[in-house]
Amino acid sequence: MSATADCRKTGCAGTRGRRCKTAEGTGRKGGETRRNTHGSGVDPAGYGRKRMEQRITENMGRSLKEHGYLDPVFVGKGSFAKVYRVRDEKRDFQACKISKVTEQWEQECRNSREICHPLFPAYREHWTDGEWGYLVMEFWDGCDLRKMLDRRGRLSPGQAARIALQITEGLQYLHERPHPFLYRDLKPENIRIRVDGRAGILDLGCLWNREQDWSGAGNRSFSAPEQFVPGEIPGEESDVYAVGRLLAVMLGDDTDGTVRQSVGIRRRNAEKRCGRKEQRQEKWLRKVIAMATCEERKDRIPEIKMLRTLLMVTDDSGRERKRACRAADFYYVRKLYCP
Repeated sequence: MSATADCRKTGCAGTRGRRCKTAEGTGRKGGETRRNTHGSGVDPAGYGRKRMEQRITENMGRSLKEHGYLDPVFVGKGSFAKVYRVRDEKRDFQACKISKVTEQWEQECRNSREICHPLFPAYREHWTDGEWGYLVMEFWDGCDLRKMLDRRGRLSPGQAARIALQITEGLQYLHERPHPFLYRDLKPENIRIRVDGRAGILDLGCLWNREQDWSGAGNRSFSAPEQFVPGEIPGEESDVYAVGRLLAVMLGDDTDGTVRQSVGIRRRNAEKRCGRKEQRQEKWLRKVIAMATCEERKDRIPEIKMLRTLLMVTDDSGRERKRACRAADFYYVRKLYCP
């Protein structure tokens, strides 16, 4: 017998169209009660998530304190990790990257210990606590290139060339090691612009060398096409492609290669104000981008070192640029002419 029928039989308030406590407290199965949370404003799932996040935060604070790090402040997150600014025992700032312990996290820890160059954050230490891994590295105060571009729209040709030069310096270091690495995942979110204007490269989890099995990595907006073709093994020219795409975005292109409308308006206004030197610089960089981002690998600038040479003459005269092109051991570069 249902609760409503029982109410009618006993003659309680349920017979006058109002549900009594018996009707509210009885579920579909006999004797089973349901808790009505809809009217209370409480979301059980949301409450559970908050409790879980609170426990994770408490465990994180405990683990950091045990290793001598205090005052964690959230500064950003990626696809699989969160980054906190912490203070060490000397009261210096460090960056702590926290993520689930995976093969990629372990690979990033090994890579971070191997890499020693000013363009990459210095390794401090790492440890695991249950299913969570903690990687402590040098902290760089500043913002990533994506945030800078979102605020400013585009950079001047000189600024873009200087940032690209610093990036290629770091990539050349990776490529010329005894056991060379490819970076594979260059994008604005992985470039840190420090408060003193210097650029740096973050996230070493995607580094790859030929001694390792190939695993797909990268993003289709910036990574070379061959990285997504089964059976294709990328080379230096794959990182060259990514630098070219990054340089184009710094000059105002969208991630698909088109110029954003708002940026196009800013560019036209900037071109009216800038002199012939900046126009020459952008014209040169556009030609370098075209050679760096060829779809066919054989038509692309083959190595980072050569790309650096072309970027270094951005501020030079046409005569110096032609001299650099003639010295380059690459047909398409030798053929290039920029007055």
